[in-house]
Amino acid sequence: MKIFILVLILFLFNACSLKDDKITEINLKTQTLMFSQKKKIDDGKLSSVITISYLNPVLDEKAKEDEFALQITPNTFNIDHLKVYINDKEAMISKIDKNSKYLKYLFQNEFTSYFKFSLPSNQNETNLKIKICLNHCFELNFQKYPKSLYYRSEDIDTQYN
Repeated sequence: MKIFILVLILFLFNACSLKDDKITEINLKTQTLMFSQKKKIDDGKLSSVITISYLNPVLDEKAKEDEFALQITPNTFNIDHLKVYINDKEAMISKIDKNSKYLKYLFQNEFTSYFKFSLPSNQNETNLKIKICLNHCFELNFQKYPKSLYYRSEDIDTQYN
């Protein structure tokens, strides 16, 4: 009987700890949505939704760059060229692969292409004007806040609401 109770307690403990990891991941994705903007664009035959997420407020570690995620849905959208500018400076763009650490911050589906773009952070800039040039260009504006106002603090274990 003692072995049965011990196994039951271990099973419950394991189930609860897995649930906490899943809840943490969902919370990260939800927090990323607070720092995201969308833009709908048309390519004549196909419409697409572009989502830009400012990742710095939710990253686990403090970044020395302004980091963003670019999501293009559907992934069949024809991209002739892709250029991104942050405050008129060209950003570095890379495709986010399926094993990337950045995917834990983003809602995922098989119909979306994921990219990361970044530029070294300038502490004097509080507004970030993002210009995305796919088949045509459009702009979105983001604002930096002091780290103390971010939902996640530098101390990962502490949440400020």
